[in-house]
Amino acid sequence: MRTTSIPLLTDKPVPVIGTGAMPLSNPGRDGRLMDRDDAVALLHHAFDLGLTLVDTADIYAPDGDHVGHNESIVGEAVRTWPGGRDAIVVVTKVGIVRTASPDGDTWGRDGSREYLLRAAEHSVEMLGFVPDVILNHRAARSTTPYAETVRAMLAVQDAGLATRIGIGNVDLAEAELAWEIAEGQLAGVENERSPRFRGDSDLFAWCLEKGVAFFPWSPFGGGREAAELPVRYPEFAAVAAEVSASSGSPTTAHEVTLAWLAAQGPSVVPIPGFTRRETVESAARAAHVELTAGQIARLDATPADYTSTVPDEGR
Repeated sequence: MRTTSIPLLTDKPVPVIGTGAMPLSNPGRDGRLMDRDDAVALLHHAFDLGLTLVDTADIYAPDGDHVGHNESIVGEAVRTWPGGRDAIVVVTKVGIVRTASPDGDTWGRDGSREYLLRAAEHSVEMLGFVPDVILNHRAARSTTPYAETVRAMLAVQDAGLATRIGIGNVDLAEAELAWEIAEGQLAGVENERSPRFRGDSDLFAWCLEKGVAFFPWSPFGGGREAAELPVRYPEFAAVAAEVSASSGSPTTAHEVTLAWLAAQGPSVVPIPGFTRRETVESAARAAHVELTAGQIARLDATPADYTSTVPDEGR
């Protein structure tokens, strides 16, 4: 597996493609969850292939009664993987409030010190160890000044609940404020980025300049659009055909998408999600897809559709 170095994130080698664990806690079309042993085995397969940065969150769960569900799966997979905990970079997130109710889960945000400390303690409990990084999942803009939330995240770090801290779903002004308050010790930013969504290019460029890890979530566009990527964005399919012809190995538009994101800079680690071994193996192959400068420029120039298909509270 090709790796990169992101000192603000971790001292460990970082794979250029990460592992998104969220789908392992989503019920399938039949309403059933993946068997837990199968989910752990799938993560082990990803780790075996070198996809050793795993991204989770406390609210990745089948419902509000099981907050921490995904973290517990990730924790078990990391603890039982023969390669050892020290080889894995574990990123989790807190700050979205998900509560079960008879009429369906209710969603909110809480950026207070009290809540974030309590949530981080629960994350450590669910994982079974202190994560490498805890991110503030989303800002509670209507209730908590962002400076207060960043200071609360620093309190999480000071309490020994995370080695490093970061932020998610922010704009450039919020990232700059967090950088200032954290005195340049901001590990990462997790924002949406894909062929469909490239609406925060100023923030993206800032992360590259500062060496802050940038984790693109929903790198294929999310939902049905992920399956339709080669049709919606034909230039990615065209480049995939060129790479296939030049390398002699079949390459997909999805693999080109991951390679394109990773090629944007050494601190960019896209986070595709998996439920099948075949998609794990495809992501691992993407880490070795080499794009020319001309191909990257063509992909950069493709038009993006900024209309989000992912519910704001659900990622």
